[in-house]
Amino acid sequence: MKMILSIMQSEDAKVATDELNKNGYRVTKLSTTGGFLKQKNTTVMVGTDDEKVENAISIIKDCARTRITQTYSAAAISDSTMYPGTDMVIPIDVQTGGCTIFVINVEDFRQY
Repeated sequence: MKMILSIMQSEDAKVATDELNKNGYRVTKLSTTGGFLKQKNTTVMVGTDDEKVENAISIIKDCARTRITQTYSAAAISDSTMYPGTDMVIPIDVQTGGCTIFVINVEDFRQY
């Protein structure tokens, strides 16, 4: 038995859990935060038999899209500029989305 932990953007997690449920997987979702942009995301946990792992990963990968997000960075301006002490904000495009997947061996599983 394996435990699949998949960290993805929250908007993708809803679609992924629906698709996993349609295919007979039982799913637990955890709200998590972290990463480069400190955005909220979701960790999806799936416990499954060894032979069903690749199918579950395929479903997760299909649902976790990458996208371009714009963030902003303050650029340093010399004091010799026309407006000293002001900060210029520069938009930066950053690729976000996708998912990080961990597959962990489960030594013991019990359900009561």
